[in-house]
Amino acid sequence: MPIQLLPDKVSGRNAVYMVDGNIGRKGKFGGVATASSSSGERVTIKRVDKHIDEVLAVVERLALIDRPDIAPVVDVAQQDGALFIVRKMIEGTDIKSIFADKKVYGKIDEDNWIKIGLAVLDALSALHSAGIVHRDIKPSNIVLRHSPGQDLIHADFSAISIIDFEQSSVVGSQTARTAFSLIYSPPEMVLKHSDLVGPQADLFALATTIYHLVMGKTPYNDCNPEVLINLQLTYPFQKPGRMTQQLFDVLAHAAYKQAFRLPPRRLSADEIADTLRRGVEGRYSSADEMRAALASVDHALLPASWWQKVFN
Repeated sequence: MPIQLLPDKVSGRNAVYMVDGNIGRKGKFGGVATASSSSGERVTIKRVDKHIDEVLAVVERLALIDRPDIAPVVDVAQQDGALFIVRKMIEGTDIKSIFADKKVYGKIDEDNWIKIGLAVLDALSALHSAGIVHRDIKPSNIVLRHSPGQDLIHADFSAISIIDFEQSSVVGSQTARTAFSLIYSPPEMVLKHSDLVGPQADLFALATTIYHLVMGKTPYNDCNPEVLINLQLTYPFQKPGRMTQQLFDVLAHAAYKQAFRLPPRRLSADEIADTLRRGVEGRYSSADEMRAALASVDHALLPASWWQKVFN
């Protein structure tokens, strides 16, 4: 039996929604469910239990954005001490699910992940211009839009939507949230320096996402979470043999981090903050700047040698 995460009925500002299916289990940012409005429109509803005022500030700004690459928020509700965000249901598949289906992922041309990156940067440019930092860019929060049953191998990889804004914040705000994603979040988020988390944090996360999709593995790998976090904090990207220098240069710039002189636990708060700040300043200054650089990349990978073709 699925865990009941949402009430049977959610009364929003614009309509009443009947919940008909909880999706999965309660996550770190709340539960999500499918529902129908009183007029029959299909939606998803996300429950948020913490930092409600901060999320509401983001949602109010999102409501002013009308773009297919940013999941539209159509309503909000506050009841039972929680915030419910109502979003139009998007027909498509999130990139994490595509990556997990090796029969599909293995047949997708790697250059399509550059197209994904360019499309996400277009969305991020609009999002940042509206004063919003997503703070949780990763494959599961990027949906490839397509019709039901479409062959994903030949889908339009420029047709994406960014979803899940429950971790988002208004640019320049002092958020109290400290959650971060393993692998994808930049050092300033990992070390909970929210005052340094701005648009460059989303660029860092996108660069890590593109690296993951192109290479089929993340830039940092270890089964021990503590070791993984240390790699995430301190080690720069290493160029894979088959990745083109063009692409690597773009991703390394977007995911730049300033090296710590010593392990952070042995440094003063001021030196940690200064090191993190220099890391942020070493990245692209905007989504538009990163997009211009990524658009100049011809290919994601170098041609495979006979040895690589044989042994993959």
